[in-house]
Amino acid sequence: MDVSDKKTVLDDSAAIYHPHEERSERETWKELKGFSAKWTHFKSYYLRNSLLVLAVLALLGYIVYTFVRPKKEEMLFVAIVDGVVGSVETEELQKEYQEYFGLDEETQMMVFDNTMMLSAKGDANSSQRFTAYLFAQELDVIIATESCFREIAGGCCFPLAEMLPEDIYAQQKERFCLASKQDDYGNEIEGSEQPYGLYVTDLLSISPYCKEPVVFAICGNSQRKENAEAFLRFLLQKENN
Repeated sequence: MDVSDKKTVLDDSAAIYHPHEERSERETWKELKGFSAKWTHFKSYYLRNSLLVLAVLALLGYIVYTFVRPKKEEMLFVAIVDGVVGSVETEELQKEYQEYFGLDEETQMMVFDNTMMLSAKGDANSSQRFTAYLFAQELDVIIATESCFREIAGGCCFPLAEMLPEDIYAQQKERFCLASKQDDYGNEIEGSEQPYGLYVTDLLSISPYCKEPVVFAICGNSQRKENAEAFLRFLLQKENN
């Protein structure tokens, strides 16, 4: 029996006998009418992947920027201990001095940190941070209460005779704050009391919670001693204003 003559139920024009033609995305997009239809189509098929691609590109861009951007040169690090100057006043002081200094904010930076608590009410984390900055030679200036200063000065500062230029040393003797040199164990060496800091209570916007005189000192291992001296001169000029 010749099966070729066998009749089929489906007509030769049935759709299954025609090759399937896939519409291109462009054709599909053209057929969508109105913004709402197109937005719905985009959300269904492309939005999630698009957001994922953008997130990856943004992350890669941030990583590349982090590595290739020029690192700013740190010009001064001021540790304002125990919050003797409030946060708002510290920001104002930093801004004022940066303008006076002529800081190039594109390539240079300064740090005025008033968050380290070293007094009896202080915390271990602050002490560790202070010590780490000190040994890394990052600290330049310390501003603290008189009692706190006397406890730390002999271990991290040098006598003013070694730290200050002759003109400031000669003119500011009435501001001298004395402290004793300390041995390797933090004990005061008897008979070693010398000027280690300058009283600057009248030159700063001191916090109302601070009940002691406030002292300024330059760290003995400062790598930016000239900038620290410039900051001191900036403060002292307020004396005549």
